[in-house]
Amino acid sequence: MFTLLLRKMRNTKWMVFCLLIGFIIASAMMSTIPIYMNASLQRMLIKDMEAFQEEYMIYPGSYNTSRVFKSGMKTDAQIQDLEEYTALTDNQFAELDLTCAGSKKVIQDSYLYCKSFSLENGGEPARLTLGGMSDICEHSTAVSGRMMEKGRRSDGVFECMATEKSLKTNGLALNTVYEISNVMDDLGSVKIEIVGLIDVADENDPFWAEGIDEAYTAAVFTDYDTMLNEMLPTGAINIAKVNYNYFIDYTKLDIAGLKTINSKYNTQKETFKKNSIGFAIPAKDILTDYAKRSTQLTLLLWLLQIPVILMIIFYLFMVSKLNIEQEKNEIAVFKSRGASNRQVLGIYALESMVLGVITAIAGPFAGLGLCRILGASNGFLEFVNRRAMPVKLTPEAFLYAAAAVLVFFVTTLVPIIPATRTTIVEHKQSKAKAKKLALWEKIGLDVILAGGSFAWLYYYKRTQAKLLELGVTDTTATINPLMFVTSTAFILGLGLFLIRVYPLFIRLIGRAGKRFWSPAQYVSLNNIGRSATGRERFLMLFLVLTVSLGVFFANTARALNRNAEETVEYENGADIVLTEEWYSSKTEAARKNAGSSANMGGSSGKTEEAEDDTDTATVVTYNEPLFERFEKLTGVKTAAKVFRRDGVTIKSSKMNVVKRTAEKSAEKKREELLDQDMNTKSSNIDRNVRLMTVQPAKFAEVINFQQRLLPTHINNYLEALAEYTPGVILSSSFKDYGLELGDTVECEWGANEPFDVTVLAFVDYWPSLDPYAEANDGSYMDFAVMNFDYVNVQTNMEPYQVWIDLDDDASVQEFYDSVEEAHIRATGMTSTKQDIITKKNDPMLQGMNGALTLGFITIMIMCIIGFLIYWILSIKSRTLQFGILRAMGMKYREIISMIVYEQILVSGVAILAAIFIGGITSELFVPLFQSVLDVSSRVPEFAVIPQRGDYIKLYTVIGVMLLVGFLVLGRLIGRINISKALKLGED
Repeated sequence: MFTLLLRKMRNTKWMVFCLLIGFIIASAMMSTIPIYMNASLQRMLIKDMEAFQEEYMIYPGSYNTSRVFKSGMKTDAQIQDLEEYTALTDNQFAELDLTCAGSKKVIQDSYLYCKSFSLENGGEPARLTLGGMSDICEHSTAVSGRMMEKGRRSDGVFECMATEKSLKTNGLALNTVYEISNVMDDLGSVKIEIVGLIDVADENDPFWAEGIDEAYTAAVFTDYDTMLNEMLPTGAINIAKVNYNYFIDYTKLDIAGLKTINSKYNTQKETFKKNSIGFAIPAKDILTDYAKRSTQLTLLLWLLQIPVILMIIFYLFMVSKLNIEQEKNEIAVFKSRGASNRQVLGIYALESMVLGVITAIAGPFAGLGLCRILGASNGFLEFVNRRAMPVKLTPEAFLYAAAAVLVFFVTTLVPIIPATRTTIVEHKQSKAKAKKLALWEKIGLDVILAGGSFAWLYYYKRTQAKLLELGVTDTTATINPLMFVTSTAFILGLGLFLIRVYPLFIRLIGRAGKRFWSPAQYVSLNNIGRSATGRERFLMLFLVLTVSLGVFFANTARALNRNAEETVEYENGADIVLTEEWYSSKTEAARKNAGSSANMGGSSGKTEEAEDDTDTATVVTYNEPLFERFEKLTGVKTAAKVFRRDGVTIKSSKMNVVKRTAEKSAEKKREELLDQDMNTKSSNIDRNVRLMTVQPAKFAEVINFQQRLLPTHINNYLEALAEYTPGVILSSSFKDYGLELGDTVECEWGANEPFDVTVLAFVDYWPSLDPYAEANDGSYMDFAVMNFDYVNVQTNMEPYQVWIDLDDDASVQEFYDSVEEAHIRATGMTSTKQDIITKKNDPMLQGMNGALTLGFITIMIMCIIGFLIYWILSIKSRTLQFGILRAMGMKYREIISMIVYEQILVSGVAILAAIFIGGITSELFVPLFQSVLDVSSRVPEFAVIPQRGDYIKLYTVIGVMLLVGFLVLGRLIGRINISKALKLGED
């Protein structure tokens, strides 16, 4: 049987090769799930740890323990307790089985004083802390003097080191011998000499995670062994406190290690507590929060793989079915010569097993290579040169590959079972019989899939809307895996509907132009019109699935990345938002009160002094800095003044402001529960308004704003504000309060006099103004936009923001440098470009981009391979037809034309339909990511806007596929031998 199998595989080597490639790609795709998932989660953990270290200046991998010793203990008891403490710490850390980047032991005696210092007026001696630290010399450097020598010198003096801050605190000096003793009993003393000033050798060394000056302000250091073995036995030195810290190498911390820490943390904490030992992992909150984030990312990655997995199963079923259709005659011959169903099935099962073994070995390694490439993804099909993702083969990858092989094995055998039950007579008879409708056509599977998916989508959106109405903004808990199953089912349903009606449409065209078609065109239309149950429909369905999913993945990735960028652009408003420290009357008052003559503001002008302290507190007069400095900064194209103020009051007799607030008290009376308006307050004053004043012309030049957020271009609103300066643009919520266009409202804040403005327009969105921002009372803040110059005349000048539009090729770093060179004292500076980079480096977004890119590449590869397999089998099966046509006088060019027509009518139509179906599916299902990513409260709203570049990439892949297909088909047709083809008719 094995010899027969080898002959069979050799005769169909191209089919076997394509099947093997498909197996390996599919297996690689499955094995990338654990590889890429673990790598993404680990990168997310590392980034969280690095952010924690930057924010708190604490090494996030610290495993800290400490113990305070009782005073009055004998030296032997101290040493015994120390040994028990270190042994317990070693055992507890060893239980975690984590990669260690180092450790540090510190014993301290903080009850010492220098006997060398004389005491005046009966004062108490200054306290001194002596610390013995392990491996201190290996992790530090001497900035002055020299490194200390371990042990006691021949003159009985112990060498020590200290920081410069410690020397000043203790009043000590270098190269001076001091005699120190215990302040409690003064039974003995030791002599020390500070031989050098110590400093950190490497700023990134976790050994100094707690800092050197911060943690050891008044400490003098010696070696750990020297203090323990030589100073402690003298009786003059004791152990007051001991610290034993391990440093976990968090860059090598994997998911298993994280689970170990989280599961054993509480147990170890209790163990240490029972032994009076302090215990802390500073980044424990990060690790706990990471568990939640990793669960969310894992779910998202799995959801993204669902369509690809379904596509892989469909691909393998299609290839296997095409292969069996090609070999049905051979199977029937086997049956006629006495082969049993089990023997025939065994041949194909053995073939699948051979391919499966090769796949199980090669698949994980191919998946590892894919993950290394995807680790550099900066967006959908966008790669940058960044630090490699920590990918590695895991046992899970081989398990996934083995599971994939098992699924593929079953999938490829399913079409074989019906074929083994057909005799040669039944096979020949089936060719002459009229084809019956397929089961899916009889039950209307296309309508069921498309209609059911749409109904589920409608129900799901209604559920999400109800949750948002109830105030549930975190909708990630309601993520339903069916959202991706239904998207694939929707595409499949529309694809099935297409192949149901398409042959009828082709027959209609064929009959309508029967007199005008050329021979090649007529044969093409005839072949496709008659293939109501043939392979052409299977190819069309396959192309619809693959290309539609490719479009769906491209639009999903583009929507995610676009939303991330637009969210940052909306929040910031411009390329650069800068706030400068202004010199004010309050600054002048503080300077006078402190008696200081320092120049606080760097301004050449003089402030107007307030008459008294009360006036200074209520009316602050500011000096406006020279604005032209900002326009001269490096890379600046345009700069605009933007004033912002929260807590502004807007009043109108026409307004009926009703805002719902959260009920603080859990206890309510019966009357309150029956009162439907218990949380509402009504008045004609809105005190929670966020004000923005702008210079219309310049503001229009600097802003980053998506015009789809407003019913008309934002410049039209700005033009109205420029033409009518006492106007105001209000948030749409004011319409609900009863205001209309042309109404006059009163505006007031601080110590300014009230002034009137006229309503020009109502808008839902405005650059950097979040309509969902909450006030202190829990209600949403409304906003108002006015003319900067008009408001400046009506009120006192206050510090404003400077919004800057940079040149397209401007460097943000060069801009920062120019700000420093111009001596601009910025109290706040935001860069949209830097924030977008930070956003794109978010592990969640990177993981999804990588998964979408991987899915797109896999689907396109399957599309190409499936396309070639179909046309190779098609040409092979139609060798007799081509031979007869050539013998009847049809030229080679006409046969090629016939193939081209068939390509257009089958592949071309299927691809065009797939692009249309993919677009519809994207419009319907991609917005579901709003609940997946919990972006319901973000602005701008989640939108699906296809980008030309994504479609160009898709068209490029399709073009390459068609070109390769034409070349292969042309070569196959050119090698057809007419005489041999005609002899096939004898069979």
